[in-house]
Amino acid sequence: MDFLKRFIALIVVFSVYISIANAASFEATIVPIEDRIVIDEFAKFRIDISNNLKETKDEYRIYTLDFPIWDVRTEPILNPITLELGPGKEGSVEIVVDPLKIKDIGTYQVNVNVRSRATSDVISVPLKVTILSTSLLIGGYVPTVITGIDVPERIDPRNDIPIKISLNNQNIIDYPELTIKLESNLIKETISAKLGPKEDKLLSYTATLDPLTYPQEDKLVVALLFNNKSIINPIVRRINIIDYAEPELINEDKNFLISKSRYNFVSNKEGYEGIFKLETTLFDSIFSSTHPKSRIATENGKRYFVFDVKLENNSMEVTVTKNFIPLLAAIILVITAVIGYYALRSPLIMLKEVSNIIKSEGGVSAMTIVLHIRNRGQNKLNEIEVNDYVHGLVSIGGDVPIGALQPTKILKHEKKGTTMVRWVIDGLEPSEERVLAYRIKSKLSILGSFSLQGAKASFKSNGKFFTSSSNRASVSE
Repeated sequence: MDFLKRFIALIVVFSVYISIANAASFEATIVPIEDRIVIDEFAKFRIDISNNLKETKDEYRIYTLDFPIWDVRTEPILNPITLELGPGKEGSVEIVVDPLKIKDIGTYQVNVNVRSRATSDVISVPLKVTILSTSLLIGGYVPTVITGIDVPERIDPRNDIPIKISLNNQNIIDYPELTIKLESNLIKETISAKLGPKEDKLLSYTATLDPLTYPQEDKLVVALLFNNKSIINPIVRRINIIDYAEPELINEDKNFLISKSRYNFVSNKEGYEGIFKLETTLFDSIFSSTHPKSRIATENGKRYFVFDVKLENNSMEVTVTKNFIPLLAAIILVITAVIGYYALRSPLIMLKEVSNIIKSEGGVSAMTIVLHIRNRGQNKLNEIEVNDYVHGLVSIGGDVPIGALQPTKILKHEKKGTTMVRWVIDGLEPSEERVLAYRIKSKLSILGSFSLQGAKASFKSNGKFFTSSSNRASVSE
């Protein structure tokens, strides 16, 4: 009897040990989210997993062996589908079940496995999916059109928006009329197209916005419909309407000497405050005025009119006026002055210079005075009389340079204390030149630098008398 009791106790202890040893390392349960669908939809389930290991972290992989009839994935796609849990922790994974090759209505079982990485234990969790309708099947095929969209992410509302839609028919279904819908807060368009069996097609569309559309983020949704039923999951693209603040030329009124350019400073940012710049040049800025008044600034070697603005109603008008009348008046004045100078200038020019200077006792004691006279006019000059004046303390005489004309007369003025040297020349032809010279000596050496007064001449041209003067000649010690 004691033996029997001991045997029964041993069996109980062994059974408890076996139960503990065989306890599952984890648990997995299924929670349906959407298990009744039509053929073009996807079922959704949540898998709740509990890690029963008290001291070990574990990773669980979720997969199905029913591919390619059914596909199991996550959104966004995670490959492979895994979930990591700490000791004694719980977690969940939401999966999407896609009926890839199902063509009949009914209830189907999809076998999904959950495998422990730590213990290699596997739990099979069957999913039940009910197909309510297969009305979207066409000729026994599930419509499969791979669709892509190309649209700029950053959009300037002033510019056209190019949108390209690519369609790739994966089976032999003929779509005589497909409807592509583009929808966002700002863009709402519908495009019709034909798509043959196994055909690739690229559609191009250009959307436009109000240029003053304010900066914002938007989502462009693209849907593909056949017989008013969607045959793809909608495609979503994020787009951003950017802000801008730039001048736009309204019109330009150009005349011979005055031009007016009207600009509209525009921004799609409400209540914009800042600066606007208009490029100009140094020449144009000198003869330009702006309304409202601007300042000039130089950046990177370029010159700008700079306006400080605060926009109301998203715009402000600016006028730039270029006025070249003052420039023309200045040019006319210069031309008139030049013409007047050449018309009124003396045709007889005289250049006075000093040569052959002799020094003694620290000063100048003798020198030769030379006068170059030339007829620079177009007519002959007659009855030319040239007079030069020197101080009465010097004596005049001596040799003069070869080729130079010697004075015709030398006259002394006792009261003024000067001596006048005179030459008389009958005439000078146009461009003809003569050299006049005389030599002076001083009894006392002249110290320091000094200058000699200019010579004067009178002459007759075209029956009228005129006068002319030479420069003052300087003598340095």
